[in-house]
Amino acid sequence: MGKNSKLSLRNKLLLYKTLMRPIMSYASPIWGAAAKSHINKLEAAQNKIARQIIQVPWYVRNKQIQKELKLNPLLDHFRKLATKFFNTVDNSTNAAIAEIPKYDPSEPRKRKRPRTLLS
Repeated sequence: MGKNSKLSLRNKLLLYKTLMRPIMSYASPIWGAAAKSHINKLEAAQNKIARQIIQVPWYVRNKQIQKELKLNPLLDHFRKLATKFFNTVDNSTNAAIAEIPKYDPSEPRKRKRPRTLLS
């Protein structure tokens, strides 16, 4: 994906989406409880990779690059994965999972819970 790479834009984007983004989104339902600074680091990494893929000058905005490549912001991607995960857990027939107490987001807590990503 470097400057002299002969791969097409489509293949570079495919490599990112199949190799890099799954690594970055590993355990993404937990990212709902992460500090914004940690998510910003992942966003910065995505922006650097996107710049390498599309080979644009430094003054082009990240939003424009994401729009051109049709990349969703990582937090939106994490939210989508978390929704899918928690829906799967809620509908599970596993006895051990069924014994876990239900999460009530209205209950006040000092720390954020992973499901706060959904709200």
